[in-house]
Amino acid sequence: MTKVIIDTSAWIASFQRKGDTELKGLVKRLITEQDVLLPGIIKAEFLRGAKDGKEYEKLSDLLKGLTYLPVEDNFWGRLSWFSFELFRKGLTVPLTDTYIALIAIENDVPVVHKDRHFDLIARKKPLKILRPESD
Repeated sequence: MTKVIIDTSAWIASFQRKGDTELKGLVKRLITEQDVLLPGIIKAEFLRGAKDGKEYEKLSDLLKGLTYLPVEDNFWGRLSWFSFELFRKGLTVPLTDTYIALIAIENDVPVVHKDRHFDLIARKKPLKILRPESD
């Protein structure tokens, strides 16, 4: 069983009615066949976008079946350095994306995403990206 992190951008795209069918299939397969890791930042980012309390509860229940991926206190120092290094290499990306990238690198798992920032980070750091097979 392969572990993977699904970024908020991929979660959102997979729920869109007219979204990317290959991505939808990949996300569904990952949920049913693999161990999806859920960093707290993705949980918070995903749930804050719920349209109302009912949807929030439904999405929260969905996420309960995933493996929560905590960070230790010293993660924040490593994240600061990681972000600093990216910035010094000319790459300015949101802190949320650097958080997800670093936690993926440290846990040696790929990220499924629809956010170009991860591709940019992967050019500078050993971040693994998992894409739908049609890519």
